[in-house]
Amino acid sequence: MTMSMTTLRYRTPASRWLECLPLGNGTLGAMLDGAPSVTRIRLNDETAWSGSPESEHAGGVLDAASAATCLRQARDAVAAGDPMAAAQALMPTQVRYSQAFLPFATAELTREVPVTGYERELDLRTATHRTSGAGTVVERTFVSAPHGVLVHRIDGTALTGVELHTPHQVLASSTSADEAELLLRLPADVAPGHEPDATPVTWAQGPGQSLEGAVVAGIRREGGATVLVLATETTYAGLGRAPHGSAQDAAAVARRRVEDALRLGWDALAEAHARDYEPRFTRSRIELGTPEQHAAVADLSPDERVRRAQHADAPLAADPGLLSLLFDLGRYLLLSSSRPGSLPPTLQGIWNEEMQPPWSSNYTLNINAEMNMWAAHTTRLPECAEPLHDFVAALAQAGEPTAERLYGSRGWVAHHNSDAWLLTSPVGGGHGDVRWSAWPMAAPWLVRHVLDAVEFGAIDETALRRMWPAVRGAVAFTLDHVRQEGGRWTSAPASSPENAYWTADGEEAALDVTSAMDLSLAYEACRTAVRVAELLDVDDEVVAEARERLTTLPAEPEVATDGTLVEWASERAATDPHHRHVSHLVSLYPGHGCWSERAREAAARTLAERGDESSGWSLVWKGLLWARLGRGERVESHLQLLVRDAEGLSGPFAGGLYPNLFAAHPPFQIDANLGLPALLAEAVLQSHDGLHLLPALPPSLQEGRAEGLLARPGVIVDLAWSGGALVSARLRSGAGAVPVRVQWAGHHLDRVVTSEPLELVAADFTRPGRA
Repeated sequence: MTMSMTTLRYRTPASRWLECLPLGNGTLGAMLDGAPSVTRIRLNDETAWSGSPESEHAGGVLDAASAATCLRQARDAVAAGDPMAAAQALMPTQVRYSQAFLPFATAELTREVPVTGYERELDLRTATHRTSGAGTVVERTFVSAPHGVLVHRIDGTALTGVELHTPHQVLASSTSADEAELLLRLPADVAPGHEPDATPVTWAQGPGQSLEGAVVAGIRREGGATVLVLATETTYAGLGRAPHGSAQDAAAVARRRVEDALRLGWDALAEAHARDYEPRFTRSRIELGTPEQHAAVADLSPDERVRRAQHADAPLAADPGLLSLLFDLGRYLLLSSSRPGSLPPTLQGIWNEEMQPPWSSNYTLNINAEMNMWAAHTTRLPECAEPLHDFVAALAQAGEPTAERLYGSRGWVAHHNSDAWLLTSPVGGGHGDVRWSAWPMAAPWLVRHVLDAVEFGAIDETALRRMWPAVRGAVAFTLDHVRQEGGRWTSAPASSPENAYWTADGEEAALDVTSAMDLSLAYEACRTAVRVAELLDVDDEVVAEARERLTTLPAEPEVATDGTLVEWASERAATDPHHRHVSHLVSLYPGHGCWSERAREAAARTLAERGDESSGWSLVWKGLLWARLGRGERVESHLQLLVRDAEGLSGPFAGGLYPNLFAAHPPFQIDANLGLPALLAEAVLQSHDGLHLLPALPPSLQEGRAEGLLARPGVIVDLAWSGGALVSARLRSGAGAVPVRVQWAGHHLDRVVTSEPLELVAADFTRPGRA
């Protein structure tokens, strides 16, 4: 595989966080500024959260009897056409807010480094950060997954000092010539910035009220080089579990990792890191553009390339390789923030610099946490999906009592937000807007990821059986919540996150009898449960109900009189016709996608009326929906909006890229970065309804190749195209002999794919007797 231009290279150090370059191993995250004299390595630990499992109940929770009254009042009000009263009735069901993912510490390294000839870079293929100055001064950094440490090597100059700092309470600290340690306590509570009346940060000293942690650094000389090894650890004991141990215990664990790594030395650590990381990264690649186009930008830094493309008449044609780089970056960030045994990525992956991060850098379950995983299977990183599966399995257990208490329902429920403590209640503190708080449908969307793993052949029976309670519980709740009454579907009080509509009285309302998203997710939940039950050879009353419900639930939304899709229970005028959420299209993507032509036309009209401009993650979702509709030119328009200088834009929802290529919501959210590889993969390969080659190729991406993409039901695909037309395709199966229908340019071939590569060229699709 030809791997070109997989490096982010800059000629000046970073002066702020959004210029720093990220490293990570799924648990330990680092942002490096590459400064030549005092370099700062900003550290994150994925387990560094405020609060504890008790945080969800800190402000009190509504008892079951009172909750039943609130739910009945809300449903009665919706049925009576009074959504405002329904919203008011639900306020007592809200808890305060989720807890926050926090920065952990900063390591400052001091040395005497000349600044002439300075360069810093992040090699995505090797997951290694490198800085260089004049002469022989070179520094290299990586974060090792096999050994759980950050490793930093300095050649050509001496390390003169190491200091550790933290925004948290310092319990103890020490520094010597060969080591440094910092013991700390995290906050017991951190309120989100959108709760201005709450105390921003609250500290407590009682046992179990908050996490404690440690940073340990060790230094050794190896010949003429200095090697620093650093580890972090907290008293986080696992999803939903109370903190366990002390900062001293955490320091002992971190110290053992540092000492073990130092005994191995740089060469052994670097070799283990390469063996672990590079084979995963190189599994798939999309290479766009020509050598001439690549050469034209070879000397430009990534931020310069973004500005150059933005001001071109045809941004993608001006620098198609920028999209290849973003594809690589997205997969790199997923590998760096989501590994087996870790937590799933938050809104910012595992990188955050703020004590009150935007939206608490939590798990936002009405789109963002799901989007983070959309590229895991199509770009062949199935292990990166495992943390989300673990999270869902644990959340299902936490959500069972919440479903019973708030809804009197079987199964489990989760709402808009969650955190490392498995919050499942609606948030808002009794005043939260119901357009986002009153959405109890996270469970059916989250278990849809299990069906993805099944369809791509990326989960074994043992793992699938472990996920069955979560799948069964999600559909059980959905069967109770989404039901027919009086000949019509209801999931009241229903919302379409995070949109609202105008009432006849000119008020903004968010609640309705049902919504297109609720019905779509119910259909997907039933599909998931039935398919998984068949594979596991299980059957019970819930599976039987799901099987029967599939025959009555709509597989696609209704079409309105204006030709768009109906978003709520009936035709409504949205208060924001250009809203960034397109929740009513969820079953087109990431759902089953097999819609009638009439519904597809309505989807296109809906997307057109929604407009293109939006936040980064919304641009990616809309682009994926256009890809499912086979509209490459509309995919291109959304990619053009994403490949912009975010700092030159205005407005609360204008997506673009920051200098280090982090994507803007704004501010930074990682979902667009992680979702973009899925969008590029979907533009060149789709498999939800047969195997489609180049189904939605953007017109400016005339030349390219894709290697190692994954199609359902486990077919690895290589593609090459020129002049926008297919040149060749290579298919091989990792799951035995599988029959597939391969489609391109309105033609199809029926073939059986095995482990032996099947080679196809464009002429195979048009010659007589091709089937």
